Order: sequence, then structure tokens, then C-alpha cells
Amino acid sequence: NKTIKNIILRVSMLLGLVAFIVLVVIAKFNRDETTIKKIVIDIDEWSGNSFITKTQVLALIDEKFDMVGKNLSGKDLEEIEKSITIIPQVKKSDAYTDDKGNLNIKIEQREPLFRVFNLQNQSYYVDKNGLKFPTSSNYTAKVPIITGNILEVCDTSKKIQSPELKRLFNVIQNINKNKLWSAMIGQYNINDKKQIELIPRFGDCTIIFGDDKEIEQKLKRLDIFYFDVLKKIGWNQYKVINIMYKNQVVCLK
Repeated sequence: NKTIKNIILRVSMLLGLVAFIVLVVIAKFNRDETTIKKIVIDIDEWSGNSFITKTQVLALIDEKFDMVGKNLSGKDLEEIEKSITIIPQVKKSDAYTDDKGNLNIKIEQREPLFRVFNLQNQSYYVDKNGLKFPTSSNYTAKVPIITGNILEVCDTSKKIQSPELKRLFNVIQNINKNKLWSAMIGQYNINDKKQIELIPRFGDCTIIFGDDKEIEQKLKRLDIFYFDVLKKIGWNQYKVINIMYKNQVVCLK
């Protein structure tokens, strides 16, 4: 009858839950008792960046830890994660073990937004969160370069501070939303008047952008001028294209 069916159903559910808990406990016990046989490193190279190598990470782990053939506690894993995030190009690291005796390390690299060349002959990247980090001998990211009147140095993992870089950060973030101009602008420059200049990848001109105000309107003016005017008269007609002023494009031959 219905009552017996309900009892059987509830007992089955309870037994299933108990079996699940037992399996979880056994798996955890086995994992805790498993000694480390191998280190498996997974770096997010799919993101297009290769600042960090597996060899570099293994060398750091070998230098600071003796783990092969040993059991690792949660605290040990935390220490491994902290040691890896000391590498300035690392955004995040996760370390965990499995029942096969593997120590698995997953690394997420910083994503650069642009690369700065300052007046002190230093070069460094700024990531998509506005944090600075040094370049790597392993890899050079294909991002816009920043030149000109920039004094700010690379104090690792600190956010950009100067008004010039903050304005540039805002401009580049917005220009990157426009696929066309993101692809066309390969260099940004801060001139002596602290104005932002855009250097296109083709043509022989400088675009004076000014500050980080009314970015969308400036790009619309640039669109119209480039593809309704320059397309007809030639890309190299002007040396300077100034789009700082509202409803105007001022050019110098």
C-alpha cells in the first residue's frame, strides 16, 4: 500500500545518503594517507600569455619544499600556494592532492592591458585590474605600449598612481571595447602637455586625444574623419589629427 511504499522510499533515500557520506569519508581518508609521487602543473596558457614556465614553478617548489613521498596537510598546500603567488606574473594559484598521489597546481597568470616605458628606462606591464607587474624574459605580450612623459616606476603588485596612467588606463579600457580602434592603435604617448596621443599602426600621423573625457564622442569623430575623409584623400595627408575639441577635428599637414 501507499504507506509501505513511502517507508521504503524514505529508507532507500536514507541509505543512499549514508552510502554517499561513507564514500566521501573514505575518499578523504585515502587522500590524506596518500603520499606525493608526482607534481602536476597546469598554467593557463589558453589565455594567450606565457610569462611563467612549468620549469620555473618546479624549481621554486624544489627550493622551498621537500614533499615527494610525504603526506601534505591543508596548511602545507596553503604554503605552496603563497610561495607561488610571490612570482609577480601570477594572479592566483591553487594547490590540491588527489588519490593517485599527484600534487596538482593550477596557476592563473595576470592579463596585461598595456606595457609602460617610463623616463627612467624601466619597462613594466599594467594588468586589467590596474596592478603593475614586471616583464618576463620568457614572453612578450602583444599589448599596446605606453611612452612619453611618464615618471611612475614599477613597484610590483601595486596599483597605478599617477594621473597620466590612470587616464590612459580609462582610455585604453574604453578603446578596447571598439574592435576596430583596438586593433588600429598600437602605441599611446603622453606628450609634454600631459595630453594623450594615439599612434596608429598604419599611416604616418599622431592623433591627439587629450584626456579621458567624452571618449565615445571622440572615437565617433575619429571614425567619421578617417573613413569619410581620409579614405578619399589619402591616409598620409595629415601629420597631426586633433580630436580634443567638441564637434571639431583640427589637422596639421
